Amino acid sequence: MKQLLLIPNVRKYFLAFQSSDFRWLWTGGLGGHSAYWGLIVVRGVLVLQVTNSPSMVGITTFAAMAPRFFTPPLAGYFSDRYTRRTVLLTGYIAQILHSVLLTMLGILGVLGPWSIVALAIFNGAVRSFQMTATQSLIPNVVPKEHLLNAVSLNMISTHGSKFLGPGLMAIPLIFLNANWGFAICGGLYLTGLVGIFRIKARTTGGIKKGTSFGASQKEAIIYILQSNSLRTLFILIMLHCSLTMAYESLLPIFAKMVLNNPTSGVSYLMMGVGIGSVVFALVVAGISSNQVRGRMLFILGIVSGISLIGLAFSNNFASAIFFTAMMGGSQVGFMAIANSMVQTIAPDELRGRVTGLNQINIGGTMAILNLFNGIIAGNIGSDYVLITWGILFTLVMIISLLLNTPRLLYKGIT
Repeated sequence: MKQLLLIPNVRKYFLAFQSSDFRWLWTGGLGGHSAYWGLIVVRGVLVLQVTNSPSMVGITTFAAMAPRFFTPPLAGYFSDRYTRRTVLLTGYIAQILHSVLLTMLGILGVLGPWSIVALAIFNGAVRSFQMTATQSLIPNVVPKEHLLNAVSLNMISTHGSKFLGPGLMAIPLIFLNANWGFAICGGLYLTGLVGIFRIKARTTGGIKKGTSFGASQKEAIIYILQSNSLRTLFILIMLHCSLTMAYESLLPIFAKMVLNNPTSGVSYLMMGVGIGSVVFALVVAGISSNQVRGRMLFILGIVSGISLIGLAFSNNFASAIFFTAMMGGSQVGFMAIANSMVQTIAPDELRGRVTGLNQINIGGTMAILNLFNGIIAGNIGSDYVLITWGILFTLVMIISLLLNTPRLLYKGIT
């Protein structure tokens, strides 16, 4: 990574890597996120094979994401009350133990659909702590002028891992069995633990000893509601994540019903998402102008909606992978810019709690829509679901131009 910083034309895309703590945070995140997305694929394929029920795939994916609808406030509290590095280390250790348990139950032949769902809930709950602590820690390990760059690079580890994790899962799903996939994910979590252990920063938020959980959350909620920019960003993020990013339960169904490849097909589609995520995140990482950042927020929002429609009309792998790449890229670019704006506005003493509440927007809404999408896709088809949500979010972005605060954000004014 250090060598990249020596190339003048490349350096601006990797400025945050000047911080050794950020490099280790990024490396740890890459391992953890790759494991998570690998588990999404393995669980989805295994449940579909065992039950032949698209609804059950939706329930399983929902189970992994549902905790992000109620655990992020607690994760934000811990990230502001205790050392953020310690919160991360604890999370990675828990995920390793979870992966070992999944593997052993699979080997013993006692891993049924509902036990997979139960363990998916645990996996998702711990991940909400990891993501909240990570996003709270980023502004502590890079200078403010590199924050958008850092958030964008973090998006590469978060969403680019949709290429690495599912790609690794294609091997056991084709040639071996799901147990090997679970074991590989455990190894990825171990890699993440090593990276987080190397971080030197020991930072916390502004919660004083004795402050109750309820009082701490009230303080953050009031701050968000009183800020026009934060309030608008929260609404845009919620709509973006629910309408364009809740596709994980749709892809196994799309791969089976439309592309006629129910096993490795979903891995290829997720890899397409990962490739697009890396490319677009790098583009956004190189943005230094607030005005350009604002315009890109609007443009990428439009592309997020249109790419879903394009995927719905794909009937072969070439076009499907192209549009999943556009989906992944535009979604990551939109979220990188929106999250960097949130992190810039939120003061450090509240950042853990503001980030935790924002995680409800991101993960909680995605969890509900993944459940809903998995259920209705079995009845009306995944392509019709993609078209509906794509059109709706495109209209949301166009209508937002009529409102003052979104227009200011699109001009880069926070």
